[in-house]
Amino acid sequence: MSRHSFPSPRGTHADTSFLLCDVTDVLWYAALLFMPVDGTVFGVQMPYWSPIAPALFLAYAVCNARLSLRVLRRFPILIAFIAFMLLFSAFDWLTVGVNAVYLIRTMLSVLFAVSTLISFTVAWSIKHLPMRNAVTVLIYAYGFAFLFGVFTWIIQPNHCDVAALRNPLMAMYLRPYYVVRPQFLFAEPSYIGMHLFGVLLPMYWISRDRRLSVLIGIFAAGSLVMGAGVRIVLDSAVAGMLCLISACPWRTIINNGMRNRRLFAGVIAAGVVTAAAAIAILASQPRLQMLLSRGLFAGDTSMSARIFRSVAPLFAGIHDITHLLFGFGAGNLAAAMERGYANTLAWYQSNGGMMTQEIRELRTPLETVTNRAGNVFTMNLYTSFIAEFGLLLFVAAVVLFVRYITQHHAWNKTTICWLLLLAYLYAQFEAYAFYALPLFLWAISTHAVTIHHSGASNHTPTLGHF
Repeated sequence: MSRHSFPSPRGTHADTSFLLCDVTDVLWYAALLFMPVDGTVFGVQMPYWSPIAPALFLAYAVCNARLSLRVLRRFPILIAFIAFMLLFSAFDWLTVGVNAVYLIRTMLSVLFAVSTLISFTVAWSIKHLPMRNAVTVLIYAYGFAFLFGVFTWIIQPNHCDVAALRNPLMAMYLRPYYVVRPQFLFAEPSYIGMHLFGVLLPMYWISRDRRLSVLIGIFAAGSLVMGAGVRIVLDSAVAGMLCLISACPWRTIINNGMRNRRLFAGVIAAGVVTAAAAIAILASQPRLQMLLSRGLFAGDTSMSARIFRSVAPLFAGIHDITHLLFGFGAGNLAAAMERGYANTLAWYQSNGGMMTQEIRELRTPLETVTNRAGNVFTMNLYTSFIAEFGLLLFVAAVVLFVRYITQHHAWNKTTICWLLLLAYLYAQFEAYAFYALPLFLWAISTHAVTIHHSGASNHTPTLGHF
């Protein structure tokens, strides 16, 4: 790991001197414990996932209201930005209408995202709860999720076919898919990468706890062996490449390589072998072979539906510039999908897209479907945000995000790789409340001064440092 990576918070290694500062910290550890559980009927239903942890983070922030207010005062732009989201939506509600159910879900997602950021800050930057304890809880949580996935794989019809164990689990999930793939408590197979590389990998970068790297490796390899889907293959390749870029001392390799041809040749050979291995794994996936031979629109039903979902709201905006700029309003994603359906369908079919039942159902996304998770989702954060809040606020968010990193002097190799990884992951998951972005914002705000001045440190800065 580079010396310019994020420094270790208190308790990263051997410090486990205390577990709780007060009784409310039970909520903190409970939230960490439930982070992998996001596809059951017991969670808060939001676009294509139903997590439990965000509600616990919100409860933790509320129970620590005085400290939470201190945190909010350190993020005035965040509050102002949410105010603009509501202001833009007010205009949209007058011109498009209000869908109360999805409005509540959208605003809950935003509230959960803020409360997750607050919880990270309160727990780690104010109370200084040991990072090692948090990592231990996450390892138990995700370790159990992996073992549960192995269990669902074993009882599949094409393995041991234990219907007596398999059938009762059906009622537990909004969308049970473990009949054909292992279900690691996640709402969707493609979310495996979101958790491994959006949560656990950054936690490894922050804590340097090697237990996390072992868990990530076992989880990713096990998912590949059990046939969890194409997405984990792609996610692992992207994350592996970014980890390699982040970890390698490129300047040293280049400088020494110029003087030592064997070293330079060895590095090149290692790169070629790694690339060849990645290509071999990708080539072994039948679904990827179908995509390569038939194209994105006709090679895979899941991929074609994802593309259609991502494009339909944007087509609605292209033919309605006002709502492209200002959005259709919080909770009005279904209206954008419905308005863009006809033009998207014409474009899709003109490019050889195959018609599926899922795409037919998108004509009226609010109608009841067999999928209990509903039909109003895009699987793409950028599309959902632009559809609900507009292109202007999206551009403003990107500018503020870059400015935020710059103000905290946090531009370094690890930050850039982490940022690229987030940009890639959120293109496949629209959840505003997912933990990856709040974790990134916390890391930037907490460690920026230390990184800039001294490169590395072994303490968590207090609230006054960010």
